[in-house]
Amino acid sequence: MTDPAAIVRSFLDRQREAQVGFLAELVKVPSDNPPGDCAPHGERAAGLLEGLGLTVERHPVPEPLVRANGMISATNLLVRHRFGSGGPTVALNAHGDVVPPGQGWTRDPYGAEIVDGWLYGRGAAVSKSDFATYAFALLALRELARQGAALSGAVELHLTYDEEAGGAIGPGFLMRE
Repeated sequence: MTDPAAIVRSFLDRQREAQVGFLAELVKVPSDNPPGDCAPHGERAAGLLEGLGLTVERHPVPEPLVRANGMISATNLLVRHRFGSGGPTVALNAHGDVVPPGQGWTRDPYGAEIVDGWLYGRGAAVSKSDFATYAFALLALRELARQGAALSGAVELHLTYDEEAGGAIGPGFLMRE
């Protein structure tokens, strides 16, 4: 087998355009919190992840709990992939809700416009970019395993929607449920 780091680098280099496109699609869907109407973004993210061949568990947060946390809607996402038997589970958490754009934008905060190699928009740096980074890192590990690397353990992506409201119905909800 070729050098594992070289396999991962090569895979990610080949996927760069797809990864930027994935992030752009996430940026185009508002998930401002407040007001916290984040279920539509969760559904879009789930569809994009499934389009990459990942299995996505949707965990809708009950409306009374969402409302009690000052939000309108939230559906948390969980992606799990096991490599071999045994080994640790590595969980990566990212949030899809963002603070409202505020004043002073010189570009559409939901336009996902690329200028001079930079993608502009709400969540492009924090934390919709983590959704893309984590998903493509998991895909790179799957490619590594496909090419014969003996991997063991599991990777979980916990993609939640309440970081801007405190975490009780995002990571907290997933841990309780």
